[in-house]
Amino acid sequence: MLTPKFKVISDSCCDLSREVIAEHDIGIVPLYVAFSDGVYLRDYYDFDYQSFYRRMMDHPGDYPKTSLPSVEDYIKTWEPYIKEGTPVLSISMTSKMSGSVNSARMAKDEILDTYPDAQIEVIDSLALTVLEGVFVLEACRLRDAGKTLSEAAQILNDARSGGRAYFTIGDLSYLSKGGRIGSLVKVAAVGLGLKPVILFKDGNISLSAITRSRQKSLKELARQAALFFSKNHEDPRDYILGVGYGLLREDGVALREMFLEALGEAGASADPALLQIGTMVGAHNGPLLMGIVIFKKLQLA
Repeated sequence: MLTPKFKVISDSCCDLSREVIAEHDIGIVPLYVAFSDGVYLRDYYDFDYQSFYRRMMDHPGDYPKTSLPSVEDYIKTWEPYIKEGTPVLSISMTSKMSGSVNSARMAKDEILDTYPDAQIEVIDSLALTVLEGVFVLEACRLRDAGKTLSEAAQILNDARSGGRAYFTIGDLSYLSKGGRIGSLVKVAAVGLGLKPVILFKDGNISLSAITRSRQKSLKELARQAALFFSKNHEDPRDYILGVGYGLLREDGVALREMFLEALGEAGASADPALLQIGTMVGAHNGPLLMGIVIFKKLQLA
């Protein structure tokens, strides 16, 4: 008997578009966000990213708050597949910045109490936003290549260190308010209006550079992402590349061109996708967040 294909389910921090989610048959467990009105809305289901960012721009002092999925949210999403005997591969944003994966693990325990034969793998992606989205799409590629649930989970867990992201923001007050990387904010001197370039890898963030303007931060961002390949003697064609933007798509287009130029100067070429960064990361970094993600393609042989 053939092992049934597994269902890929991610929390909404993967920031994949509705079209991509439908094309790849991905289930989504929502995180939540609220402004000062205190009304929590479901990410992905109750609003679109553009309206969310526009509200942030129109109300700059109204810092949104986010909340993780509940155990019940995971159970509700998984249970229809468990009932029909379909294995579930659940992917969550990095545990170093959210308790989403802990909710998933508790949900797994509860599901197994009711359905002891259920097949469920819970994976901490160690990623966020576009980088998490790439990870989820690689999980779909494993599924479509005929890998079993356990095989796919092993491959994905081993591959997590193959991803990284370089990003910068337009307004450091969001980071200062959220307290996510307070030490970086102090170094970058919020009051001086300096712009940091930050490296995200293995679920951790570190300050990579400080620049004196947004334009310089974007150029430095592109330079550092391109430098990864020349410094490590890697071929960009062996990687999945993406350029992420918040509110302004035109800024994403400009950053993509800077990245391509920087790669060209190093004698390399690529075709990075242009993708919008979603609510969960945008809420803590502001509407002008920009980034470049790099993820080593999985070998399916």
